[in-house]
Amino acid sequence: MRNLKSIIAIVALSLATTFSTSASDDDSKKVTKKLRSEISSILGKSVSLDLKENSVAEITFMVNKDNEIVIVSVDTKESEFQSIVKSKLNYKKLDVKGVKKGEIYLVPVKLKAS
Repeated sequence: MRNLKSIIAIVALSLATTFSTSASDDDSKKVTKKLRSEISSILGKSVSLDLKENSVAEITFMVNKDNEIVIVSVDTKESEFQSIVKSKLNYKKLDVKGVKKGEIYLVPVKLKAS
């Protein structure tokens, strides 16, 4: 009887953990998509860069307790794009709900040649 209670408790605990983990993954994907769209709207559709070929940049940032973007790094070969991103995004307020404060986010950005 004692073994049966232990087995039931283990199964219940496992199911509760599994369901809570899968529910939070969907929420984080929605928040990440909202963050990406918010960042693209702040940056704007056209940033004037003289690129010879298409390129990709990765913006790493976190959100502080005041719901502001804090740029950690901009990984790209284009130094001009780094300064544009930092000047436009650093310490801008976000309107996205559900963002975890202090968590580091990574957003890829495509740079098209003109």
